[in-house]
Amino acid sequence: MKFNKFLLLSILFIGLSTFSCGDEDDEFINDDSRNEGLVAVYEVNGNQINLIEAGEAAEGFYNSSRQNQLWTFITNLIPLSARTSIVEWELYADGNDDTAAFVLPMDDNDLSEWLMGHNLDIVWDFQGNFVFGETAYTSIHEIAHVITLDDTQVDEGGSATTCDNFFPGEGCSKTDSYINQFFQTFWTDIYAESQQIDEEDLDGIDAFYDKYSDQFVTNYAATNPGEDIAESFSYFMMQDDIPTGDAIQDQKVRFWQDYPEMVSLRQQIRANIDFTFDLDQINAVRAERWNARKLTFQNN
Repeated sequence: MKFNKFLLLSILFIGLSTFSCGDEDDEFINDDSRNEGLVAVYEVNGNQINLIEAGEAAEGFYNSSRQNQLWTFITNLIPLSARTSIVEWELYADGNDDTAAFVLPMDDNDLSEWLMGHNLDIVWDFQGNFVFGETAYTSIHEIAHVITLDDTQVDEGGSATTCDNFFPGEGCSKTDSYINQFFQTFWTDIYAESQQIDEEDLDGIDAFYDKYSDQFVTNYAATNPGEDIAESFSYFMMQDDIPTGDAIQDQKVRFWQDYPEMVSLRQQIRANIDFTFDLDQINAVRAERWNARKLTFQNN
Protein backbone atom coordinates (compact mmCIF):
# COMPACT_ATOMS: atom_id res chain seq x y z
CA MET A 1 0.00 0.00 0.00
CA LYS A 2 1.62 3.49 0.09
CA PHE A 3 5.02 2.96 -1.52
CA ASN A 4 7.31 5.71 -2.74
CA LYS A 5 10.52 5.37 -4.66
CA PHE A 6 12.65 6.01 -1.59
CA LEU A 7 11.17 3.08 0.32
CA LEU A 8 10.49 5.09 3.44
CA LEU A 9 7.36 3.09 4.01
CA SER A 10 8.84 0.62 6.38
CA ILE A 11 8.15 -2.84 5.11
CA LEU A 12 8.86 -4.60 8.36
CA PHE A 13 8.28 -8.26 7.87
CA ILE A 14 6.81 -8.90 11.27
CA GLY A 15 5.44 -12.40 11.63
CA LEU A 16 2.27 -13.73 13.16
CA SER A 17 4.30 -14.85 16.10
CA THR A 18 3.57 -17.93 18.15
CA PHE A 19 6.02 -16.79 20.81
CA SER A 20 4.44 -13.43 21.57
CA CYS A 21 2.63 -12.58 24.74
CA GLY A 22 -1.12 -12.48 24.29
CA ASP A 23 -4.02 -10.62 25.80
CA GLU A 24 -6.97 -12.71 26.92
CA ASP A 25 -10.10 -12.42 24.80
CA ASP A 26 -13.52 -13.51 25.93
CA GLU A 27 -14.11 -15.65 22.85
CA PHE A 28 -12.23 -17.47 20.13
CA ILE A 29 -11.68 -15.25 17.10
CA ASN A 30 -12.27 -16.87 13.72
CA ASP A 31 -10.92 -15.60 10.44
CA ASP A 32 -14.33 -14.44 9.24
CA SER A 33 -14.35 -11.63 11.79
CA ARG A 34 -11.04 -10.18 10.56
CA ASN A 35 -12.41 -7.98 7.79
CA GLU A 36 -9.91 -6.53 5.34
CA GLY A 37 -9.58 -2.96 4.11
CA LEU A 38 -9.56 0.42 5.77
CA VAL A 39 -10.30 0.22 9.48
CA ALA A 40 -10.13 3.84 10.60
CA VAL A 41 -8.43 7.19 10.23
CA TYR A 42 -7.81 9.32 13.31
CA GLU A 43 -6.70 12.86 13.95
CA VAL A 44 -3.86 12.81 16.48
CA ASN A 45 -3.41 15.54 19.06
CA GLY A 46 -0.69 14.52 21.48
CA ASN A 47 -1.93 11.42 23.29
CA GLN A 48 -5.51 11.94 22.11
CA ILE A 49 -7.09 10.58 18.93
CA ASN A 50 -10.33 11.69 17.30
CA LEU A 51 -12.05 9.56 14.68
CA ILE A 52 -12.10 11.10 11.20
CA GLU A 53 -13.34 8.09 9.24
CA ALA A 54 -14.46 4.57 10.03
CA GLY A 55 -13.65 2.10 7.26
CA GLU A 56 -15.33 -1.02 5.98
CA ALA A 57 -13.13 -3.22 8.20
CA ALA A 58 -13.98 -1.39 11.44
CA GLU A 59 -16.58 -3.99 12.39
CA GLY A 60 -15.83 -7.43 13.79
CA PHE A 61 -12.40 -8.18 15.18
CA TYR A 62 -10.87 -4.77 14.48
CA ASN A 63 -13.45 -2.88 16.49
CA SER A 64 -12.91 0.40 18.31
CA SER A 65 -11.82 -1.41 21.47
CA ARG A 66 -8.89 -3.02 19.70
CA GLN A 67 -8.06 0.20 17.86
CA ASN A 68 -7.82 1.93 21.23
CA GLN A 69 -5.79 -0.97 22.61
CA LEU A 70 -3.13 -0.41 19.95
CA TRP A 71 -3.09 3.35 20.46
CA THR A 72 -2.74 2.92 24.23
CA PHE A 73 0.12 0.49 23.65
CA ILE A 74 1.93 2.99 21.41
CA THR A 75 1.45 5.95 23.73
CA ASN A 76 2.49 3.94 26.78
CA LEU A 77 5.63 2.75 25.00
CA ILE A 78 6.86 5.84 23.13
CA PRO A 79 7.00 9.16 24.97
CA LEU A 80 5.00 12.04 23.55
CA SER A 81 8.19 14.03 22.97
CA ALA A 82 9.09 11.58 20.19
CA ARG A 83 5.61 11.66 18.61
CA THR A 84 4.81 15.35 18.33
CA SER A 85 5.01 15.36 14.53
CA ILE A 86 2.38 12.61 14.16
CA VAL A 87 -0.94 14.33 13.40
CA GLU A 88 -2.86 11.52 11.69
CA TRP A 89 -3.09 7.76 12.21
CA GLU A 90 -4.42 5.29 9.64
CA LEU A 91 -5.40 1.72 10.47
CA TYR A 92 -6.04 -0.93 7.85
CA ALA A 93 -6.07 -4.72 7.61
CA ASP A 94 -4.55 -6.64 4.73
CA GLY A 95 -3.34 -10.20 5.13
CA ASN A 96 -1.68 -10.10 1.71
CA ASP A 97 0.29 -6.91 2.40
CA ASP A 98 3.56 -7.47 4.23
CA THR A 99 3.81 -3.78 5.09
CA ALA A 100 3.47 -3.77 8.86
CA ALA A 101 3.45 0.01 9.21
CA PHE A 102 4.43 3.20 7.42
CA VAL A 103 4.90 6.93 7.80
CA LEU A 104 4.44 9.71 5.27
CA PRO A 105 4.55 13.50 5.48
CA MET A 106 1.06 14.98 5.30
CA ASP A 107 2.35 17.44 2.70
CA ASP A 108 5.45 16.89 0.56
CA ASN A 109 6.30 20.54 1.09
CA ASP A 110 5.93 20.47 4.87
CA LEU A 111 7.88 17.93 6.90
CA SER A 112 6.55 19.12 10.26
CA GLU A 113 3.40 16.96 10.18
CA TRP A 114 3.27 13.22 9.52
CA LEU A 115 0.82 10.39 8.98
CA MET A 116 1.52 7.04 10.64
CA GLY A 117 -0.25 3.82 9.65
CA HIS A 118 -0.47 0.27 10.99
CA ASN A 119 -1.57 -2.97 9.34
CA LEU A 120 -3.71 -4.56 12.05
CA ASP A 121 -3.52 -7.96 10.40
CA ILE A 122 0.06 -8.08 11.69
CA VAL A 123 -0.62 -6.54 15.11
CA TRP A 124 -2.78 -9.51 16.15
CA ASP A 125 -1.97 -13.16 15.43
CA PHE A 126 -4.59 -15.63 14.29
CA GLN A 127 -5.24 -16.83 17.81
CA GLY A 128 -6.40 -13.31 18.60
CA ASN A 129 -3.27 -12.43 20.59
CA PHE A 130 -1.71 -8.99 20.49
CA VAL A 131 1.86 -9.33 19.17
CA PHE A 132 3.73 -7.17 21.64
CA GLY A 133 7.37 -7.45 20.61
CA GLU A 134 6.95 -7.02 16.87
CA THR A 135 4.44 -4.22 17.25
CA ALA A 136 6.84 -2.37 19.53
CA TYR A 137 9.73 -2.83 17.10
CA THR A 138 7.59 -1.69 14.16
CA SER A 139 6.31 1.40 15.94
CA ILE A 140 9.76 2.43 17.16
CA HIS A 141 11.12 1.96 13.63
CA GLU A 142 8.44 4.24 12.21
CA ILE A 143 9.05 6.91 14.83
CA ALA A 144 12.73 6.75 13.86
CA HIS A 145 11.80 7.78 10.31
CA VAL A 146 9.90 10.79 11.60
CA ILE A 147 12.66 11.77 14.02
CA THR A 148 15.28 11.61 11.27
CA LEU A 149 13.24 13.18 8.45
CA ASP A 150 11.07 15.90 9.97
CA ASP A 151 11.57 19.61 9.39
CA THR A 152 14.17 19.91 12.15
CA GLN A 153 16.40 17.51 10.20
CA VAL A 154 15.57 17.97 6.53
CA ASP A 155 14.85 21.01 4.37
CA GLU A 156 11.98 20.34 1.98
CA GLY A 157 12.52 20.33 -1.76
CA GLY A 158 15.67 20.37 -3.83
CA SER A 159 17.27 17.40 -5.49
CA ALA A 160 20.19 15.06 -5.04
CA THR A 161 22.23 17.15 -7.47
CA THR A 162 21.66 20.42 -5.60
CA CYS A 163 22.03 19.02 -2.07
CA ASP A 164 25.50 19.14 -0.53
CA ASN A 165 24.46 16.62 2.15
CA PHE A 166 22.61 13.32 1.98
CA PHE A 167 19.37 13.57 0.01
CA PRO A 168 16.87 11.05 1.44
CA GLY A 169 14.08 11.94 -0.98
CA GLU A 170 11.95 14.25 1.11
CA GLY A 171 14.50 17.04 0.83
CA CYS A 172 18.07 17.97 1.62
CA SER A 173 19.27 16.81 5.01
CA LYS A 174 20.85 19.43 7.23
CA THR A 175 24.57 19.12 7.89
CA ASP A 176 24.20 18.21 11.55
CA SER A 177 21.09 16.08 11.08
CA TYR A 178 21.04 12.53 12.37
CA ILE A 179 20.65 11.03 8.94
CA ASN A 180 23.38 13.08 7.29
CA GLN A 181 25.86 12.30 10.07
CA PHE A 182 24.88 8.62 9.84
CA PHE A 183 25.28 8.63 6.07
CA GLN A 184 28.64 10.41 6.14
CA THR A 185 29.93 7.99 8.77
CA PHE A 186 28.70 4.69 7.37
CA TRP A 187 27.51 4.93 3.76
CA THR A 188 29.81 7.05 1.60
CA ASP A 189 31.86 4.09 0.37
CA ILE A 190 28.92 1.80 -0.48
CA TYR A 191 26.09 4.16 -1.46
CA ALA A 192 26.85 4.32 -5.19
CA GLU A 193 26.86 0.53 -5.32
CA SER A 194 23.52 0.31 -3.50
CA GLN A 195 21.99 2.82 -5.90
CA GLN A 196 22.51 0.37 -8.75
CA ILE A 197 19.99 -2.02 -7.16
CA ASP A 198 16.33 -1.58 -8.08
CA GLU A 199 14.12 -1.17 -5.01
CA GLU A 200 12.06 -4.20 -6.08
CA ASP A 201 15.12 -6.38 -6.69
CA LEU A 202 14.97 -8.23 -3.39
CA ASP A 203 17.60 -10.74 -4.51
CA GLY A 204 19.87 -7.80 -5.31
CA ILE A 205 19.28 -6.30 -1.86
CA ASP A 206 20.03 -9.69 -0.30
CA ALA A 207 23.26 -9.98 -2.28
CA PHE A 208 24.26 -6.48 -1.16
CA TYR A 209 23.49 -7.44 2.45
CA ASP A 210 25.47 -10.67 2.16
CA LYS A 211 28.46 -8.75 0.82
CA TYR A 212 28.36 -6.28 3.72
CA SER A 213 26.57 -8.34 6.39
CA ASP A 214 28.84 -7.08 9.17
CA GLN A 215 27.61 -3.56 8.45
CA PHE A 216 23.86 -4.07 9.02
CA VAL A 217 21.82 -5.15 12.04
CA THR A 218 19.25 -6.79 9.71
CA ASN A 219 19.02 -7.60 6.02
CA TYR A 220 16.24 -5.02 5.67
CA ALA A 221 18.66 -2.33 6.87
CA ALA A 222 20.63 -2.88 3.65
CA THR A 223 17.72 -1.46 1.62
CA ASN A 224 18.88 2.17 1.89
CA PRO A 225 20.32 4.61 4.46
CA GLY A 226 16.83 5.61 5.66
CA GLU A 227 15.91 2.04 6.55
CA ASP A 228 19.38 1.40 7.96
CA ILE A 229 19.21 4.27 10.41
CA ALA A 230 15.69 3.26 11.48
CA GLU A 231 16.72 -0.36 12.06
CA SER A 232 19.79 0.73 14.03
CA PHE A 233 17.58 3.07 16.05
CA SER A 234 15.19 0.21 16.88
CA TYR A 235 18.08 -1.94 18.05
CA PHE A 236 19.44 0.89 20.16
CA MET A 237 16.08 1.32 21.83
CA MET A 238 15.26 -2.36 22.36
CA GLN A 239 18.53 -4.23 22.89
CA ASP A 240 19.26 -4.97 26.53
CA ASP A 241 22.93 -4.14 26.15
CA ILE A 242 24.58 -1.72 23.76
CA PRO A 243 27.04 -3.71 21.63
CA THR A 244 30.71 -3.02 22.22
CA GLY A 245 32.20 -4.77 19.18
CA ASP A 246 34.14 -3.19 16.33
CA ALA A 247 31.79 -4.34 13.57
CA ILE A 248 30.13 -1.50 11.69
CA GLN A 249 26.69 -2.83 12.62
CA ASP A 250 27.66 -2.39 16.29
CA GLN A 251 28.99 1.09 15.61
CA LYS A 252 25.66 2.01 14.01
CA VAL A 253 23.80 1.06 17.17
CA ARG A 254 26.30 3.01 19.28
CA PHE A 255 25.90 6.00 16.93
CA TRP A 256 22.90 7.06 18.98
CA GLN A 257 24.91 7.23 22.19
CA ASP A 258 26.45 10.47 20.96
CA TYR A 259 23.07 12.19 21.34
CA PRO A 260 22.00 12.77 24.96
CA GLU A 261 18.37 13.20 23.90
CA MET A 262 18.40 9.72 22.37
CA VAL A 263 20.07 8.19 25.42
CA SER A 264 17.26 9.73 27.48
CA LEU A 265 14.62 8.44 25.05
CA ARG A 266 16.09 4.95 25.27
CA GLN A 267 15.87 5.05 29.06
CA GLN A 268 12.24 6.12 28.88
CA ILE A 269 11.21 3.52 26.30
CA ARG A 270 12.95 0.68 28.10
CA ALA A 271 11.31 1.72 31.35
CA ASN A 272 7.96 1.48 29.57
CA ILE A 273 8.51 -2.07 28.28
CA ASP A 274 6.41 -4.36 30.45
CA PHE A 275 6.30 -7.34 28.07
CA THR A 276 8.80 -9.99 27.05
CA PHE A 277 10.37 -10.15 23.60
CA ASP A 278 13.35 -11.64 21.80
CA LEU A 279 14.97 -9.61 19.03
CA ASP A 280 16.49 -12.70 17.45
CA GLN A 281 13.10 -14.38 17.25
CA ILE A 282 11.45 -11.23 15.94
CA ASN A 283 13.93 -10.91 13.13
CA ALA A 284 13.92 -14.62 12.32
CA VAL A 285 10.22 -14.32 11.55
CA ARG A 286 10.79 -11.08 9.66
CA ALA A 287 13.36 -12.89 7.52
CA GLU A 288 10.77 -15.57 6.74
CA ARG A 289 8.34 -12.92 5.57
CA TRP A 290 11.08 -11.28 3.49
CA ASN A 291 11.74 -14.61 1.77
CA ALA A 292 8.03 -15.15 1.22
CA ARG A 293 7.83 -11.73 -0.42
CA LYS A 294 10.71 -12.64 -2.71
CA LEU A 295 8.78 -15.71 -3.87
CA THR A 296 5.76 -13.53 -4.57
CA PHE A 297 7.83 -11.18 -6.72
CA GLN A 298 9.41 -14.10 -8.56
CA ASN A 299 6.02 -15.69 -9.31
CA ASN A 300 4.44 -12.49 -10.64
